[in-house]
Amino acid sequence: MKGEQLVGRLATGIGMGTTFTQLDWAKAQFRDRVGIDPFPGTINVIVDDPDSMPVWVRLKRTDGIHMDNPNDGPHDCDAKCWPVSINGEIDGAIVYPLVDGYPSAQIEVIAAIGVRDAFQIEDGDTVTLTLKG
Repeated sequence: MKGEQLVGRLATGIGMGTTFTQLDWAKAQFRDRVGIDPFPGTINVIVDDPDSMPVWVRLKRTDGIHMDNPNDGPHDCDAKCWPVSINGEIDGAIVYPLVDGYPSAQIEVIAAIGVRDAFQIEDGDTVTLTLKG
């Protein structure tokens, strides 16, 4: 799957990414397991490219890099991650929450910097994620 691409549109999420990326256990695992000290928040990419959806479906079936949530609250969950390059310039990682009902076309991505500001992009703009794994 290395080198395959996921193309989609930038979208505003529900705001949970900022809290999640700053949790002590999450920050530590992102640093240790995917090599990223996450910027507060994630970007959400909605896969609307017909060639990308099969790649996303296959990727979700792979093991990825497991993130182990030590808590057991109603908003706590484990996740899987895969290293990516964002628009061929910024290292990031897809974070796939292991929860029922997660939107099938939505991808959350972390990076060490604010991706929206770095690329001067906004909702609706195209984002390309290249798998590094």
